[in-house]
Amino acid sequence: MHVGILERVDGQPLELLVGAFTASPVPKVVLTLAEGEVGRFVAANQAFGDLLGYDRQELIGRSSQIVVAPEDRAGVGDVFEGMIEGRIQEAVVERVLVRRDGSRVWISSRNFLAHDRSGAAFLIAEVVDSSSRQALADSEAWFRSLVEASPIGMAVLDEDGRWTRVNPAVSALLGYTGDELAGLTLSGVTHPGDRDTDGAVPDDLASRAGRQVSRRLLRKDGQVLHCLVTVTVLTAESGVPVRFLAQIVDVTAGRHSQDLLDVMITASPDLLALTDLDGTVLRVNAAWQRTLGWGEDELTGTTLAALRHPDDAPAGAAPAEGTFRCRTGDGGYRWVHWSRRVVADQQVIMVTGRDVTDAIVAEQSAARETDRLRTTIRVQREITTVAADRDAVLRLIADRTLEVISTGEAASVHLIDPDGRTMRMVAGTGAFAGREVPAVALSGTVIGAATATGTTVRCDDTATDPRADHTLSRTIGMRSLVVAPLRSPAGTVFGALLVAGGRPGAFDDGDEQLLTLLADALTGALRHADDAAHTARALAELAVSENRFRLTFDNSPVGLTLSSLKPGELGRYLHANAAMSAITGYSSEELSRMTYADLQHPDDVAGTADFIRRLRDGEIDTVSAERRYRHRDGRTIWVAVRASVVRDEHGDARYVVNQIEDITARRAADAELRRHARLLELIPAAVIVRDLDGTIRWWNARATELYGWPLTAATGRAADRLFATVYPAHGTAAGQRERLEHDGRWEGRLQHVTADGRLLTVMSRQVLHQPEPGADGHHEPVQVLEINTDVTAARAAEIALADSEQRLRAQFDNSAAGQVIRALDGTLTAVNRAYARMLGHTVEHLTGRPEAELLDPEEVAENRHLLAGLFAGDADSYTREGRLWHADGHRVDVEATVSLVRDDTGRPKHLIGVVTDISGRRAAERARDNAATALAERNTELEAANQLKLDIIGMLGHEIGNPLTTIKGHAEILADDWARLDDSRRGRAVDAIGRQAARLDDIVREVLAMVTIDAGSIRADRRELSLRAQIETALSSFLTSDGPPVHGDDAPVLFAPGHLQQILVNLLSNAAKYGGGATAVRITRSDRRVHVTVEDRGPGVPENFRDRLFDRLTRADRDATDVKGTGLGLYIVRGLARANHGDVHHEPNPAGGSRFILDLEAVS
Repeated sequence: MHVGILERVDGQPLELLVGAFTASPVPKVVLTLAEGEVGRFVAANQAFGDLLGYDRQELIGRSSQIVVAPEDRAGVGDVFEGMIEGRIQEAVVERVLVRRDGSRVWISSRNFLAHDRSGAAFLIAEVVDSSSRQALADSEAWFRSLVEASPIGMAVLDEDGRWTRVNPAVSALLGYTGDELAGLTLSGVTHPGDRDTDGAVPDDLASRAGRQVSRRLLRKDGQVLHCLVTVTVLTAESGVPVRFLAQIVDVTAGRHSQDLLDVMITASPDLLALTDLDGTVLRVNAAWQRTLGWGEDELTGTTLAALRHPDDAPAGAAPAEGTFRCRTGDGGYRWVHWSRRVVADQQVIMVTGRDVTDAIVAEQSAARETDRLRTTIRVQREITTVAADRDAVLRLIADRTLEVISTGEAASVHLIDPDGRTMRMVAGTGAFAGREVPAVALSGTVIGAATATGTTVRCDDTATDPRADHTLSRTIGMRSLVVAPLRSPAGTVFGALLVAGGRPGAFDDGDEQLLTLLADALTGALRHADDAAHTARALAELAVSENRFRLTFDNSPVGLTLSSLKPGELGRYLHANAAMSAITGYSSEELSRMTYADLQHPDDVAGTADFIRRLRDGEIDTVSAERRYRHRDGRTIWVAVRASVVRDEHGDARYVVNQIEDITARRAADAELRRHARLLELIPAAVIVRDLDGTIRWWNARATELYGWPLTAATGRAADRLFATVYPAHGTAAGQRERLEHDGRWEGRLQHVTADGRLLTVMSRQVLHQPEPGADGHHEPVQVLEINTDVTAARAAEIALADSEQRLRAQFDNSAAGQVIRALDGTLTAVNRAYARMLGHTVEHLTGRPEAELLDPEEVAENRHLLAGLFAGDADSYTREGRLWHADGHRVDVEATVSLVRDDTGRPKHLIGVVTDISGRRAAERARDNAATALAERNTELEAANQLKLDIIGMLGHEIGNPLTTIKGHAEILADDWARLDDSRRGRAVDAIGRQAARLDDIVREVLAMVTIDAGSIRADRRELSLRAQIETALSSFLTSDGPPVHGDDAPVLFAPGHLQQILVNLLSNAAKYGGGATAVRITRSDRRVHVTVEDRGPGVPENFRDRLFDRLTRADRDATDVKGTGLGLYIVRGLARANHGDVHHEPNPAGGSRFILDLEAVS
């Protein structure tokens, strides 16, 4: 409690006040607020000095900032400034002060503004040690973690309305960073239209504590947000408000519908009633029916006082002002705020009521939520005290869950069984305490649903919810459940926190959120407990590992050393075991004074230095190498070194562990073996050293080449199994071994299979070898030296030659293709039956005859040219198509492949020909080519038709859309506003509809004309016409009095009248649209033709467009956006002209512009 000062100052003697100040056990200070000396100590009692470890006289004259924590100095300065300006008379602050020894102490100080007789301003402060707030600080840490993770905007405001802490949701909502908001107040981001209602911000926040209010807030980018703000007061131990917790929810999205509702409410105010002066209801508005369920006929003649709840106010006839509960038509009650105004001249009372039920319920709900939050923080603080004990954490959470969620009757913690299919209760309270609750399946249950989704799940009635296990629910006797999953840092669900109630609908959204917070707290506490247990186990294992390492290090038969990586002693041996001393001849103590450079051969030092640098810098973690050491007796020894770097928890290298093995003798033996191996490698055959049982011990490079297996793969394997050996004349491995042991040698052919599946035939020569006994008299096992020579090719050649003779004869005689053997002089020495049948002869008739008798004389020269290429070696064979004479005199189409056979010396021996009858194939190819040509022509036609369809659709979509839009628009105007339109406006609309309809008719005509032309079905009913009369008729269709002059004499022509008019109107219309109007029309004659030329002086036809000018659906890019059209006009003009034995073409006008010349047939 703070001890009051100002309340007791007035009227007391000065010496009494000084004595009370000095002797008070409550720490007190007086600070000056004079300009230039603000915050300096004027007086301090000894209790204040004792609190901070100073003698009170030491502080006099010094700045108070020396005892204020750096992070709090700005806040203290704000208090000074407020008191100097007169804005602050009294302030309670909580700050951290710094003691003389540097330690910190939490204090709560009550600060007063006082003046002496001269008017000088001072700050008098009473200080209370609140170091016990450390527990609160821990609680606040839990609270901050909850706030930071909340999706709802949450902020802490100081007593002046400044933002002191915001969670990420507030920054995302307002577009400011936390640092930017620290320089602003709540009023600073409030819409100007809402600031007037805020008044003094702290008072306003305190007055709205626990209630939800609507505010317009301004984002950093200027956007206005409609928000619901709920404020909770955070008080000091004295009960004085020191902070405000604001929860901010963005409701902008729903504001538009709310605005519309506001307009409706404005038009029809809530609960309006007229009563007489005695309170009898005369009339009510429709809001009564909507809000309270009372119709006007039900209320008329009654009194409003009869609707009040009996407990809210004494009954009376006259309507009362204030807020009380009002009975609804269905028997319930709603809170309504009433006001009234007496209309004296009408002798009535206007009563206005506003339904405030939601606001009161929200205020009550906010209070409940605040209580829940405080309880949750207390529970989290309790969890912290037992966080290292896993079982205690589980029991505590189960017990406290029912305290936090008061509507629950049972709570439990469940963990997933090792089988992953069920979850078992490990702690329970309430109705579950001391009760055997069966394991819960993870499928078909509410707990399973929470596990599957990883989110909190609420079941309002287990009897009807399809997710619930109804049998289990009846067993445990619970009707409502809320289940929050417990998740590992990786997001895996490993358990659940559950609260249950015996009635349906026992829990709300707030309970669901609280259980989620408790589950998160339990998850963190369990993780902390597991970490603590893991740390204890790790320490124990580390001690065992250290002892094991020391025993292994000291007693290892391999040399072991630890080498330093510190600058200045890089490579120095820190420890060495006895085996290292035995290898080098140096004692462990001598080695501890040496580095690798002192021990290694000078030529090896540079390479080792590079390895050490790479190990130290983290480029590698291990390295192996062979090095030369200088023994203590002066000789050089070879060692194999394997080095591994040991790093600390930050990844920095600490030292290197070296394993050293003396390999001097092994290197000498290896050198001798390599010398013998090099001799064996020179043998061109496969040399194999194996045991008598066939186990391979070594072989040379030629064996690797022959069999395809590397030495490492073959060593240790049985040769007969590896090669799938087949012995000659049905021999066996046992028989071969018996002969080898009896005679000491064996020779013969074997069949082997290689690594790639090839079958080899080898000539194997094997000799039995008995090694000399060792110095100890021990005999090494008998070995076999086996030399295998590949004779596969020779054996295959022998077999192939016989097989080839037989196959060739069978193939030649029975082949379905004609085959011949021809001597170099052209005589057929042999023919098969297929060749004889092909030409209608017998084999006997053709054998011995000259080939020239069967050849087409026209092909003899070409055949001789190809044969010359074979003789010259240009090719081994050739294939060509030709014709042979059939026995009945017709020619047979054949394909012949001719090959030249040479003897062993390479000289030509004879020719072999393979001849196939291709008469049927030739006929099929001709039919195929004809069909392909027809198909290509049809495809071309279909592609053109498809492109036409696409072009028409594109044109119609553009050209019909605009007229239809105009027609639809004017039609809607006439339909909707006919009565309000005058005749002139109606006429213009009708004219516009007519013009656009005519435009649509023109488009339809053009498309139909194009289709008719494309189909080739246009008919021209030609008759004799006066050309000048036709031109004048065409000109008259244009509503102008100054048409172009017509030059030339009249001429009779043969033409369909409608076609001629359509052509002339189109040419004149094009001149108007693209050339500013026709400047002249000329009639000329030549021979039996008449020409009509339409000239204009416009920009002319672009040169790059002239070759497509008369194509359908084409328009120049220059005019496509400025001039309306379908791109069909000139295409139709040319089609109509040609249907009437005429034509049309374009040429540039020498005077500028264009000339379109129509060619017509004159009447003879």
